[in-house]
Amino acid sequence: MQVSDRNKNVRSIAILAVICFILQIMLTPQVSFGGGVINFALIFSAAIALKYGGKTGVVCGFFAGLIYDLTSANPIGLMALLLVVSSYFIGQEVRDRISGNFGTSMGLIVLQTFGVTFMYQLINSLIGSGGNFFEGLFFKSFPALPVFYVLSHSKRSHSSLGGTTLYRGSHRAPQRFK
Repeated sequence: MQVSDRNKNVRSIAILAVICFILQIMLTPQVSFGGGVINFALIFSAAIALKYGGKTGVVCGFFAGLIYDLTSANPIGLMALLLVVSSYFIGQEVRDRISGNFGTSMGLIVLQTFGVTFMYQLINSLIGSGGNFFEGLFFKSFPALPVFYVLSHSKRSHSSLGGTTLYRGSHRAPQRFK
């Protein structure tokens, strides 16, 4: 029997949000990889969407995106919109996907990273607030695709992404001892 302790979930989400906020403020401006920076708001929204899903993932994605927009020099609301949409699609199943299929979960995070980064670069270049679109596309978005391919075809991946499953035999729940 699973017991749902709502306050434990809220505490866990709040602690993770504070940690990601501190890392976003302190570490992101200092560390750059090929012109791109770490987006802790994206990592936070993906983790919450995969762990809790549903409304929780969407609301956390909105607030994480809003904080990202307020701490960057880009239009306010753009990252919030992208994280809400991506968290909605990732968290549709409203279950803990991370503990069940870790390879698939990481593949979804990489795919979310590609989609959000691509759309962010595209919209920023269309409204004129971003840099070169192709530079952002090749140095920020496309490096995520080989990682997605490797994770989706690993042995521990779920079969819905083309890999094989780790579970063999019956998928029935174990019977309790009486």
